[in-house]
Amino acid sequence: MLKVELTENYAGVTIYGDYNDLDFLYDSINYLIRGDGENIQEYMMQNHLYSFLYELRHAYQGQRGAELIDNDLNEYTREWLGFKKKDVTDKNIYFCFNYLLPDIFLDMMLIKYFIIKLDKKFNDIYNPYINMANYFYSLVLHSLENFLTERRFNKIKKGLLESVISDKLFVLQWFEVISVDYANMTKEHRKKEFMHIMEAIYNYGDYEGYYEMKKKMEDLCKEKECNLDAIHYEGYPEDMEW
Repeated sequence: MLKVELTENYAGVTIYGDYNDLDFLYDSINYLIRGDGENIQEYMMQNHLYSFLYELRHAYQGQRGAELIDNDLNEYTREWLGFKKKDVTDKNIYFCFNYLLPDIFLDMMLIKYFIIKLDKKFNDIYNPYINMANYFYSLVLHSLENFLTERRFNKIKKGLLESVISDKLFVLQWFEVISVDYANMTKEHRKKEFMHIMEAIYNYGDYEGYYEMKKKMEDLCKEKECNLDAIHYEGYPEDMEW
């Protein structure tokens, strides 16, 4: 069973699951994010999602973190089921990894973009991959319930659920700047600026600065004779205090 928790310093979320949970989440997202190989914006969207999948894959391979979780298999249940004590344990291993909040919320918007493109029936209850993505989406959202007031939580939920990414307007660098800035904030600063950060993600198209950056990036690409995906912002802290 997947679990998502907000980290202590509000930097991101910790995502937990056993091998099969994380493996199926990986397969679901990987299946859904099919793009047009000649569309540079979709290529950049996929690459951002591949960063999440990279961490997810390394987590269930045991290369990030893990916890032992009680599985409620007591002595009486074990005997009733006929298991020998030496063959079973009362613990399950849950793998886990941390992921930055602005990045995970952008990723959820990007996954929704690809789902809508793949299948106009966004709430297709018979598609296991869409169901898994929606389930994960809801876990991430609800990890914020105790962090925000009810009014703020509902505002973010509404904004993220209604927001739609446009491949024609997508400029990854806008979101990279947001993530780098957020990563370098203190715990107190993150809490103070959180609503502004989220609004700059799900309402990106309402910001004049977004279009200014888009023009700046396009001009820089012409000058450097490169594609948009060749320009990235650096500055993530080496040791994140999650």
